Amino acid sequence: MRFGVFSTYENPQQDFARCFETQTRLVRHAEALGFEEAWVAEHHFEPDAACPSILTLLSYLAGVTSTIRLGSAAVLLAFRNPIQVAEDVATIDLLSKGRFDFGVARGGPFELQNRHFGAGKDSTREMTLEALGLVNRLLYEDKVTFTGAHYEANGLSLTPRPLQKPIPTYLATTTPGAIRYAARNGHGVMAGPPFPIEQIKETLRIYREAAGAEGDPRFTMARFYYAAPRREQALAEAIPFLSRFAERMRGNFARQDGAAPASLTEEGLLQRSLIGDFDEVAEKIAAYREETGARAILLKPISRDAEKNLRSLEDFARHVRPMLGVEAAAAQ
Repeated sequence: MRFGVFSTYENPQQDFARCFETQTRLVRHAEALGFEEAWVAEHHFEPDAACPSILTLLSYLAGVTSTIRLGSAAVLLAFRNPIQVAEDVATIDLLSKGRFDFGVARGGPFELQNRHFGAGKDSTREMTLEALGLVNRLLYEDKVTFTGAHYEANGLSLTPRPLQKPIPTYLATTTPGAIRYAARNGHGVMAGPPFPIEQIKETLRIYREAAGAEGDPRFTMARFYYAAPRREQALAEAIPFLSRFAERMRGNFARQDGAAPASLTEEGLLQRSLIGDFDEVAEKIAAYREETGARAILLKPISRDAEKNLRSLEDFARHVRPMLGVEAAAAQ
C-alpha cells in the first residue's frame, strides 16, 4: 500500500497567496517524509477551496518536487476543451519526468459550475467519457480523426507527447456506466473523502465484474485525516473543518434543489475519516486495506493551522505507518 496527500487548497484565512504557499509546503513536506503521492483537487467559485486551475498547480508542483508522484483528483473534463487538456497533460508529464497520474471526474453537485461552464448536469457524464476517449487517443496516436456528440478532431497530431505511455488514468465516479467504462479501458478508480465504504465496495464489485479476473482497479481513496497522541486532540483540530465542510455541501445540494445525503453530516464524515489517536488511525487504515484492497490512501490533513497539519504528517510517518508494516519511500 502507498500513502499520499490530497490537496484541496483549503483557505481558512481567505488569503489566496498564503493558501498556495501553504499547500506547496505540505506537498514538499510529504515528499521529504517519504509519502509516495500528492493529488490536487479541482473546485470552482469556492473561496474555501481555491484550486480551479488544477493543471497549472500541478505544473508548478512538478517544478518544486523531484520524486513524489503528482495526480489530478480530478480534472473536470466536461468543463474543459479536451484538446487543450491533452496538451497540458503531456506537458505536465514531461515537466515531472513521468511522475503524473491523470484523474478525471464529471463534477459534483455544484450548480454554479454547470451553469457557467455551459454543461448541464444531465450531460456531464456523457461529455466526460467522450472527452476522455479523445484525450487518450491524442496522447498516444498520430493524426487523430474523431467525431462525437460534443467534440471532434480532424487529422490532429498532438505536440508535445507524454513521457509515460500510457499515463496511469483514473475515474472518480460512483456511476455504474462510468465504472464499467473504466474497467473496459484499463483505467483505475478513485473515491473522495466523503464516499461511504458501502458505496466503495459496490464500485469495486461493478469494476471487477466488468473487467474480469485480470482487471485491476488500482483503487485509490482519499480520507480526511488528523492524528494526534490523544483522540481528544485530534477531534479538537478536525471538528471545525468537518462542520464547515458539511455546511458547504448541504448548501450545494440545496442550490441543486435536492436534499444532501444523510451521510453528509458531521457525525457521518467523522465516522468515515482517519481522525483519532495513532492506534485508532492505524486500525482504520488496516480495515480499509482489508475491505477494499486499496492501492493507495491519500490523507487530507484538516486542521485550520498549517503548522499542525505538517506535524500531523510527521506523526503519521513516525507513528502510524510503522504500525501498518509499510515502508516509506526514501526521504529527500
